[in-house]
Amino acid sequence: MNVLDEILNILSSLGYNIYPFGTNKIEDCVLYNLIPTSSNKIIEQNRLEITVICLDMGIGLQMIEKIKKVLITLGDNSLNNNILSVELNGGGSLENLETNTFHFKAFFNIKSKYRKWG
Repeated sequence: MNVLDEILNILSSLGYNIYPFGTNKIEDCVLYNLIPTSSNKIIEQNRLEITVICLDMGIGLQMIEKIKKVLITLGDNSLNNNILSVELNGGGSLENLETNTFHFKAFFNIKSKYRKWG
């Protein structure tokens, strides 16, 4: 199982609608994008970009906090056998006046064991 599948399994346990890249739906949901940043064929690092879209600011804040709680690792503790560490490395928020939605961003650095895709 690759890193993206592992992360999506963890996020899906929260019960939110999850979409890659974007959506044209106006609903409470989570968008994701996984970007490879480095690899030495032993350890690889990816940047996970999460956007929570919500109709209510309070619900959106709760959603982003739940995501952080299930992903961020503490100290030397790994997330699982493959994902060695997950750290929050930025984020932000905005209001979309056209759709009357709130958007909360979180950027995670994911360090994992190298896995050959395919």
